[in-house]
Amino acid sequence: MLANDPRGPALLDDIHTALLRHDYAALADLGAALEHELDHPRQPLDQTALDQIRRKADRNAASLIAVQRGIRAAVRRLAEIRSVSNGMVTYDRSGRRQETVAKGLTQRL
Repeated sequence: MLANDPRGPALLDDIHTALLRHDYAALADLGAALEHELDHPRQPLDQTALDQIRRKADRNAASLIAVQRGIRAAVRRLAEIRSVSNGMVTYDRSGRRQETVAKGLTQRL
C-alpha cells in the first residue's frame, strides 16, 4: 500500500483475515480504525476506490454471516450435549415433560 492509497480497502482485508483466522478480538480495533478512515479519509475517494470498498465490504458481510451461523451451530450443539448429560427428556400421554436422569452419562462427558 502506498502512502497515498486509501486505507479503507486494506483495513477491510485485515478484517477479512481476522475473520478467517478466528481472531475476533482484533475486530473491535479494526472496525474502529475502518470507521475512522471512512469518516476521515486520507484523500478523496474516487469511484474505483468506492467500488473496491463495496466489494470488500460485501465479502466481509458474507464472512460475518458464515461466522454467525457457525457460532450459533456451536451453541446449539453445546446445549444438546448439556441436555443429554442432564438426562433424557420424554413426554407423557398428556404432553407433559418428564425428565429422567441418565446414569453414568455425566461421568463420560
